Amino acid sequence: MKQKIILFTITLMILGLGISEVTAISDAETQANDILNKNSTDSDILVIYFSRTGENYNVGNVEVGNTAMVASYIKEYLKADSFEVVPIDKYPDNYDECTKLASKEKDDNARPQIQNKIDNFDSYKTVFIGYPIWWGDLPMIMYTLMEDYDFTGKDVYIFNTHEGSGDAGTYSTVQSKLSKANVNTDGLALDGKTARSDDGKQKTIEWLKGLGL
Repeated sequence: MKQKIILFTITLMILGLGISEVTAISDAETQANDILNKNSTDSDILVIYFSRTGENYNVGNVEVGNTAMVASYIKEYLKADSFEVVPIDKYPDNYDECTKLASKEKDDNARPQIQNKIDNFDSYKTVFIGYPIWWGDLPMIMYTLMEDYDFTGKDVYIFNTHEGSGDAGTYSTVQSKLSKANVNTDGLALDGKTARSDDGKQKTIEWLKGLGL
């Protein structure tokens, strides 16, 4: 039995996944989940995010999506509430299958249905909107979200995760879509690996400070 444990540890090290690293990733996801699953009742700031778990490009299989990690940093720093956009029909865990479906949804200009609802949306003055970049655009379910709620007069800030495309022009898209809101297009765009790191957390905090929040 001892020999099996030693061989397993060596295998992890060869793969570049030392035991301490595996534990650290798990701890970070657990912490993010704890933050995102607890809402206060007196905040006027809401962090809305769509994020996908399962197999993700360049970061492997994850229990907490890249965008969700960033959402947790914002929520913790601002002591805000959060809302996860959950589709009625779950996206595939397999990366290739998900990209094919996302491409079809974009071609069809689809509006995937959202499973959950935001309680007391009118009570929030400031709203953060976060999403990954899919095929150079917002995921189509984010259009569903923007069409389902009245953002008139709200201060809106945008953040996203990506794998090389930055914001892909989507900040202007959000500003156009939410024309009656005060949309700040000085957004935050982080690649997936950075979003999951301490550096990503620090960049997020620096961005928030730069916004005067």
